[in-house]
Amino acid sequence: MGHSFTGAPTTWEYGKEMTVIKTGIYGDTGMVGQEIEKVLQNHKRATIAFRQNSKRREGVLSDCDVAFLATKDPESMRFAPEALTAGVKVIDMSGAFRLPKAAFEAGYGMVHTAPELLKEAVYGLPALFAKQIANARLVGNPGCYPTSVILSLHPLKTLVQGEATIVATSGTSGARAEVEEVANEITYNYGKRHKHVPEMVLYSGFEVNFTPIVLRSVFAGINANIRIELADSLKSLANEEAAMQLREAIANAYDADDLVRVVEDSDAHWWGTRDVVGTHELLIKLGVDDGFAYINALEDNLCKGAASQAVENMNLMQGLPRLYGMVCRFDC
Repeated sequence: MGHSFTGAPTTWEYGKEMTVIKTGIYGDTGMVGQEIEKVLQNHKRATIAFRQNSKRREGVLSDCDVAFLATKDPESMRFAPEALTAGVKVIDMSGAFRLPKAAFEAGYGMVHTAPELLKEAVYGLPALFAKQIANARLVGNPGCYPTSVILSLHPLKTLVQGEATIVATSGTSGARAEVEEVANEITYNYGKRHKHVPEMVLYSGFEVNFTPIVLRSVFAGINANIRIELADSLKSLANEEAAMQLREAIANAYDADDLVRVVEDSDAHWWGTRDVVGTHELLIKLGVDDGFAYINALEDNLCKGAASQAVENMNLMQGLPRLYGMVCRFDC
């Protein structure tokens, strides 16, 4: 059974006629576009009024209130100006509007073709920027890897130090690819070369080195493992006491709507990706050893790392409770 998040009732909901949010999806046949549509199926205030992919264009863009760009970076830089000119708010799923121009061009290896929009673009991480998102015309939805890393590290600025070393696995859907029958784990773009590194650095507040591993026989799930040195003030503490301070800092940094939960392994249950796939949650567990924090962050790369976070952004931009209409495929 799924779990529904409706948020507190508002005056807006009690109107005689329920306002309908008309949405558009560019790239509706891709994995992310399809996942956005799945999330919207449970949303009583949203309907899809426009679709575009490489083969067809249906509906009228200017009728929409908001458009999701489930497209690659070059296409997003084309479609965002088109939608904004039509009076439609934009939530972009690519990396095109997450970074300043220089950082984007260095990390993505391409010229930004809509740089005039970057000054108004808001980073779409509701746990950190909900107020700015609510007033935005253009939101750059975070990447799946950065969501797990930023939400883990951001609350720890005074408790850890130095460069974070990150090793993370992702199901093959993170690369918009189908599952392979034979196990095939591929490490790629390690160190500073992955395009998500500038995003992690900018919004976490820490330098990082990053090793991503795609599990081509697994469909969904992010398992990010972060090693970072403790601040000097924590090094004199016993390992469990230092770990408790880190856990409390993360737990206290987020509200219930953020769906970030600190968990601990036990003999009864060891937390893994099966606990997050199909949900909108980020689970964080951590320990301390030999002066370093070891943080494990778990999320569904298509939900928390993409589509469900995008619908949260839509809700904020349209004045709805942030988790309105969010239903997990499994209990959250």
